[in-house]
Amino acid sequence: MIHFMQIRQSLRRLSGGAAKPHWGEPPKHRWQPFLPDRHYYGEHATYNGFVLLLRGLRPRIERICSATFKTATDIVSVLYRPIARSILKHNPDIRYQLVALTAFFCTTRAITLHYGKLYQGIVDLRNLLQLGVADDLNEHGFWNSAKEDKDERIKYFEKEQNRLNKLWENSFKRALFTQKFEDLCKDVIPTADEVNTGVLPPVSWRFNMIPYGKDNEDAVVFDTAAHDMPLRSMALNFTYNNLSGDWGDYIDRQDNKSALLRPSRQMFTDIYIPGTK
Repeated sequence: MIHFMQIRQSLRRLSGGAAKPHWGEPPKHRWQPFLPDRHYYGEHATYNGFVLLLRGLRPRIERICSATFKTATDIVSVLYRPIARSILKHNPDIRYQLVALTAFFCTTRAITLHYGKLYQGIVDLRNLLQLGVADDLNEHGFWNSAKEDKDERIKYFEKEQNRLNKLWENSFKRALFTQKFEDLCKDVIPTADEVNTGVLPPVSWRFNMIPYGKDNEDAVVFDTAAHDMPLRSMALNFTYNNLSGDWGDYIDRQDNKSALLRPSRQMFTDIYIPGTK
C-alpha cells in the first residue's frame, strides 16, 4: 500500500505538481530579457533588442571612455604640473597665491575690457557711418513712398511758384519806374557765387521702386536650374505651425496669421521674431 502511494505521488510530480494551467507567464517569470510578456508576442517592451545590444557593448564603451578620460587627464597633468611648480616656487605662501590669483583675474578683466571697448567703438563707428549714409539718402528722398514723393514735389512747386511770382512783381514794378528792360531781367541773371541747381528731375529714385515679390517678373533674375528642380519639388514648404505654407510678406505687410491668432502669435510660430514697426 505504501509503495502504491509513492507511485501515485511520483506520477503526480511528473504531471506538473502544484503548477496550475494558466494563460501567459507568472509574475516571477514575466520581466526577463528573453521571456515573452503576458500580452505581447514581439520583443520585450523594456528589454528590447537595442537595449540588449547596448548591454553587450557596455564593457567596450566603458573601456573607451576610461581610456579617453585617462589620456585627457595625463595631458592636462603634463601641462598643469610645470605651471603649478612655477607658481609654488614664486608664491610659496597661501597669501602670495591669493594675491597672484587676484592679480590674474584683474589682469584678465582689464584686457577683456580694453579689447571689448575697442571692438564696441568700431561697432559704434560703423553704425554711425551707416546712419550718416541713411540720413543722406533721406535728404534726397530715397526712403519716401510714391505719395510722399508727390507731396514733396507739390510743396516744392508751390514754393517756387510763390518765389517767382514775387520776383516778377518786384522786377516789373522796378522796370515800370525806371523804364529799363535791364532792370526787368536783373533778378534772373545768376551771379558767380550762386550754384546752378538746375531743374528738378522728373524721376527720383526711391527704395520702393526696387522690384520685389515672388510674382514680380522683374525681381526674378535667374530661373531655378534644371538639376535643382527635383530637390525644389521635394522641399518641405510647410511646418507644424504653418501647415498651409503661407509665410506672408514682411515688406508688403502681409500677415499670414488670422485675427484670432495674432494676439498669441508666439504660440503659433516656429521662430518668433518681434515686429520692428
